[in-house]
Amino acid sequence: MMPTDWRPPTLETNRLVIRAFGEADAEPLFAHASNPNITRYTLWEYHKTIADTLNFVRDYAHCRYIEGVPEPYAVVLKADPAQKPIGAVGCFWASQPNRTMELGYWLAEPFWGRGLIVEACQEVVRYSFTMCGPERMQARVIAGNTASVRVLEKLGFRLEGTLRSSLYRRGIFEDVMCFSVLRGEYERC
Repeated sequence: MMPTDWRPPTLETNRLVIRAFGEADAEPLFAHASNPNITRYTLWEYHKTIADTLNFVRDYAHCRYIEGVPEPYAVVLKADPAQKPIGAVGCFWASQPNRTMELGYWLAEPFWGRGLIVEACQEVVRYSFTMCGPERMQARVIAGNTASVRVLEKLGFRLEGTLRSSLYRRGIFEDVMCFSVLRGEYERC
């Protein structure tokens, strides 16, 4: 069992610091998580109050950290002296007995189109393959989210297929595209 105060280690890339969330992140994160454009293709709803964001950084993140998984990580620009989060990325066990993890991510709208989420995901996927030992990393994308598909393709993930009408979200059935990369494939990238 993981200690209740475990946090994933801080990771760095050329432009980013990827670190655990803390309660102080609630206010700056709310500024982005309250944007409905961010959640157009997510399972979670945009945050309507600061309490929604506080629940995410305090309760959800803490529960995941207790599980010992690198999820959720705060994505922070190195150049930002205030170190405010601009998104989240993480890998969690979809099926630990089958050594399958799942990648999830989102980025604040003002930072789209700069390759930042690809950079963050590369580092977190690399860390997860090294430290957690999955054989398979998967990701699910709601059909129509072409930006997310491009992220996964840049990471070396391959489309396995589409689950038609497999998600009932916000009153409609959605198709879900399934992507994956295997350990050996990722190591060769």
